Amino acid sequence: MRSVKAFGPQDLRVVESDAPEPGPGEVLVETRACGICGSDKWFWHVESPSDYVAGHEAAGVVVRTGPGVTDFKPGDRVAVNNVKGCGECDECRAGRFVRCGAAPLVHMGFGFAERMAVPARNCLPLDPALSYEQGALLFDNWGTPYAALKRARIGPGDRVLVTGCGPIGLAAVALCKAKGAVVAAVDPIAARRAAALRLGAATAVPPGEAAAVQLGEFAGASGFGYGIDCSGKAASYELIFELIAIGGTIVSIGEGAKFALDSSSLIHKHLTLIGSLYSSMEDGAELQRMAVAGELDLLAFVTHRFRLEDLPSSFGQVMGADASLLKAVVVNEI
Repeated sequence: MRSVKAFGPQDLRVVESDAPEPGPGEVLVETRACGICGSDKWFWHVESPSDYVAGHEAAGVVVRTGPGVTDFKPGDRVAVNNVKGCGECDECRAGRFVRCGAAPLVHMGFGFAERMAVPARNCLPLDPALSYEQGALLFDNWGTPYAALKRARIGPGDRVLVTGCGPIGLAAVALCKAKGAVVAAVDPIAARRAAALRLGAATAVPPGEAAAVQLGEFAGASGFGYGIDCSGKAASYELIFELIAIGGTIVSIGEGAKFALDSSSLIHKHLTLIGSLYSSMEDGAELQRMAVAGELDLLAFVTHRFRLEDLPSSFGQVMGADASLLKAVVVNEI
């Protein structure tokens, strides 16, 4: 089979190798679509050759089952949850692999290959109404903000500030709108702001000194009930803390931000902080039902599609933050 491997900085190559064998409890999935995630940037910057293959937003068709698998058979279409757990703890048995306390957090990986062996428990039967491309975006791109918003209990009429409008932030905007919330978005890239407005944001502004004034006027004297950071930037948290309402909720999704936290800000405003990572099998199933019902357009901000063989020459475009590129997917549908 073909896969894309990294041989050094900005050196990706299509190579031939044997397909993996599904172990006990696993299925072999022929990968038909795989989203390119921002966290895949390590693949572009490795210092030495790596046998690990990136790509964790995957969907495809089962071609073989391993020992003990009874829920799937060859020919079944599936979307793959991107996090492995131990499979035995209470959280894993409930399909919440990202909360597994018995095993280290492990990305599924190997989506940039023609076939991948994955635990059957990580597979969600893909509705016939959805394409593999749509299925590939269920768990990470849409599931990550969906799981966070469920915990925050955002509802009709809530005023929400979303900072960072990459693929995760854009999905957050659309999901908030679907819940009936009034959304304001912040991002430095004009194309992302335009996409946020298209997905239902009532206003979208660039960060900077004027942002707080503009957003303050938009939110009114009471401020925003929710602030959702998808940027992982310290400045975003400073903006949210300034504009959040008394009794408001701050939801942290974007990773890597380091900022000073004054506990008085939490105490005096009676704030709630929520940190959320990835999504559960239940979340993916709920999103699938919403998409089939026409409540969500899972491909609303997909702007670029590549074939597997084109990935080495195209990956730099994704990692280079091409202003016109919102979301890219590797598509191998037949």
